[in-house]
Amino acid sequence: MKKILLLAATTLFLSQPVVAAKAVNWNAKSTEKQNGQIIGESNKSAAKQLTTQSASLISKVDTDVVNLNSAEVRQSENARILTSRPYVNTLDQAFWLYDAWVTFHLDADRDGFYSHFTVEFDADTQFNRAKVYARLYLARGDIFKEYHTTSDFMIYADSNNDSFAVESELLSGFPAADYEVLIELYDANTNQLVATLDGNNDADLYLLPLESENYEQVYIEPVVVVHKSGGGIGWFSLLILPFIVAKYWMKAASAKHD
Repeated sequence: MKKILLLAATTLFLSQPVVAAKAVNWNAKSTEKQNGQIIGESNKSAAKQLTTQSASLISKVDTDVVNLNSAEVRQSENARILTSRPYVNTLDQAFWLYDAWVTFHLDADRDGFYSHFTVEFDADTQFNRAKVYARLYLARGDIFKEYHTTSDFMIYADSNNDSFAVESELLSGFPAADYEVLIELYDANTNQLVATLDGNNDADLYLLPLESENYEQVYIEPVVVVHKSGGGIGWFSLLILPFIVAKYWMKAASAKHD
């Protein structure tokens, strides 16, 4: 009976976002790095279907415990949407996001809006070390669309050598606009939100010119055609040519007569 209830709870946990995602769809794929090492890759969608990896987790109901908040499940679940910003004063002051910065990589149609970019951030804690994870969102106004959920990673006190980078390609669902990034930091042990950072408190996360690949147009190098004269004489020259020849012969005859 315990296994049946656990299976039902797991299925409900994974299937709820699918129903909510039918109205709006977006999709992005990302690569995670820390200390220059690739940690993993994932694809986040508002209409994500149950992946083989998350399905394998459900199949583990023959064990006593299934961690519904594991990194595999979090990354395979449907992308979240926030209609309001998290309140900072409700968060755990033992964690904070010290800084974040953005690097742009690809603008295929050269219209000034990028589909490929990296968000890197430095999370700190009052503890010597802590395991955390983050959710990243893009927003126009106050509607925040989650485009990536990170794996669990370690941070060490206030070290600046443990920054975490998420390199992303927006595949669909993001029209060309200036976007804002919101970063939510969670305690991986309790799954509680402990810190946030957005364009209100870090200008590097504000007014980012982005668009998804389905809005990129194929760029064609402009071709300049220059028309040049072939070097021949025009019609006007042909008309006055007899007069020039006649004048020449008249001068020649006059000189001979003299």
